[in-house]
Amino acid sequence: MSINVTAAQLEMIKQQMSEANQQSHFVIFKTIEKKTGRIQRLITDHSSYEMIRRDHDEMELVIERDIVPITDALARWAVAENMAATNGEQAQVGRDLEDCMNAVLVENKLPANGPASY
Repeated sequence: MSINVTAAQLEMIKQQMSEANQQSHFVIFKTIEKKTGRIQRLITDHSSYEMIRRDHDEMELVIERDIVPITDALARWAVAENMAATNGEQAQVGRDLEDCMNAVLVENKLPANGPASY
């Protein structure tokens, strides 16, 4: 994994996430494609989840963890998510995001997502 953050940076990120969490808490939800039955788990804030749910009627969306705790794993996921948004073309960034996402899923006692193709 190419995500390197110091303990101090991790604490700062967690503080920022805690502040954002007061506006709209983080959730883990699964998407189930209606045609294929393919399941994917994702992390976002509750407000974004509601927008995604309204915009994607080709999928069933189910919240599996409401109010996800702010942990080191979630903070690393946030860093990976940010890197993917700015450097999404790089395969390693996608793998890092997948690894960080799966770490949060496992930490929250949910199955990890299967491998994606990057």
